[in-house]
Amino acid sequence: MVKREAASVILAVEELLGHKIRVKKKELARWQLQREQAAHNEERCVREISEMEMAIAVFKRAIGLETEAPSTDEIDGLRFRTQTVAQSCIDIMGKAGGRARVTHILKTLMRAGKLKSYRSGYATITKTLDRDERFRKVARGEFELAESPDEPL
Repeated sequence: MVKREAASVILAVEELLGHKIRVKKKELARWQLQREQAAHNEERCVREISEMEMAIAVFKRAIGLETEAPSTDEIDGLRFRTQTVAQSCIDIMGKAGGRARVTHILKTLMRAGKLKSYRSGYATITKTLDRDERFRKVARGEFELAESPDEPL
């Protein structure tokens, strides 16, 4: 008799918790969708702002006003977030003359939001560079492009 009552209590608790789990999973899915939408909207806004800044610079130059080109740091950050670690390393090394320290690459990718943790990010970059034939190790913690940055990869 006691076993039957315990079993029915357990089934009731399981049913109640199962319902709560389903509700929480739906809530989680909504939050994940909102996060994805926010990231998409952020990328779109940054891209549009950059395009408008570029347009202003073009107009100023067209009428003879000297102006500096707008910063592309935010666009680079968006690009680094959406491409592979290896491709990001190629871009970063290309801008640095074909050679870069892993810490420099890591800081750049962390600022862009591509990597979150210093320790795991360092390991990710190092393993990527070690395993990819497009890179050559030149010193401890330093790599270079295996091909010249002027040549297509």
